[in-house]
This record gives sequence, structure tokens and C-alpha cells, in this order.
Amino acid sequence: MKEEKKASPISVLLGWGKPYHGKFIGSVVLAVLGVACQMVPYFCVAHIVTMMLDGEQDFSRYVTGCMAALCGYLGKVLFSSLSTTVSHTAAYYTLRDIRGRLTGKLARVPMGTILDTPSGQYKTTIVDRVEGMESTFAHLIPEMTANILVPVVIVVYLFIMDWRMALLSLVTLVVGLAVMSVGMMSYPKKWEGAVKAGKDMANAIVEYIGGIEVVNES
Repeated sequence: MKEEKKASPISVLLGWGKPYHGKFIGSVVLAVLGVACQMVPYFCVAHIVTMMLDGEQDFSRYVTGCMAALCGYLGKVLFSSLSTTVSHTAAYYTLRDIRGRLTGKLARVPMGTILDTPSGQYKTTIVDRVEGMESTFAHLIPEMTANILVPVVIVVYLFIMDWRMALLSLVTLVVGLAVMSVGMMSYPKKWEGAVKAGKDMANAIVEYIGGIEVVNES
């Protein structure tokens, strides 16, 4: 029998946020515009320095460069703020829907399973783990997508200026990735231990609070 292909984590996340794909795409577009505006001041400064080295005497051209840099900065603030607002709105709607599905499924679980499962585990799953997805939906999707634009633009610009300097700058990227991969080798095991410790702590806290209520009532 042919095994079904397991869905990737990214496809699962996108499936959960499917009703709000329009908002997520809008937040990505706004974030890209914000990053593009963020690059404007750097090009303006480079242009101003070039004019100074060329002995440009027309002060109005320097003012124009400064105004363009200011507009780029304001555009970055505006588009980034709008992107964050839209992505957070879509993210919290998505988390609401996920919690609704979880509680709906909980209503269909046999009572014996509910009684045998520590109450802290339900709190960890429905509250903590769902809340942990907020940063992925609200920040990772728009900001990571947009911030990829910055190194790509820089590399393209360096290749236009001098391909040798561009290749040399990529060496640091390769070295950094190699060092990071070595440091991440033990990450899965440590993360698994951290998740288990957090789950045990949540179970103990919820049961302790429940025990206090019973003691007070008695």
C-alpha cells in the first residue's frame, strides 16, 4: 500500500492560516516596501559622498539627497508599521480559529481520556503552544520574506560595482553558516528537553493551583 506523503510544517501552518492568506500576503508586500525604503538612505548617503568627492558646489542637490533619505526612512517606518498591524491581525484570527478547533475536538474526546490526562497538559497545548505560533505568523512570515530582500539587493549591487568584492563578501556568509551548523548540532536534543521541562512544570503548576482550591474549600 502506498504511503501518504507527510505534509511539511510550512504547509501545515499555511493551511491553518488559509482564510487569512490575503492579509498575510498584504503584510509581506508592505514589509518588502518597508525594506526597500530602508535601503534608500544608504544610497542617498553614497550619492552625497560621491558629490562631495566630485566637488559639487550646488547646495540644493545635497538638500535633495537629504530629503530623499528622510522620505525613505519615513516610508520604512510607515510600511513596517502597517505590515506589523496587518500580520498581527491575521495571526490572532488564526490563533483564535486553532483554539476553536482544539476545544471542539476536546468536546469529542472520551471522558476517561480527559480524566487520565493532566489538566496542565491541556493548558500547555491550548494556551502556551498555540500562543507560541504567534511569532511565526505575525513576524516570521512577513519579516523573514522581506529581509531576504536586503542581502539580495546588496549582493547584486556589489556584483554591479565589482564582482571580486562581491565574491569576497560571500566568503563570510559561508563561514558563518558553517559555524552556525556546528552550533546547531545539539539543538534538537536540548530543545526536546526544554519542551519536556516546560510541559512538566505547567502540569505541576495547574495541579498545585487546583489542589489549593480544594484545600481552601475543605
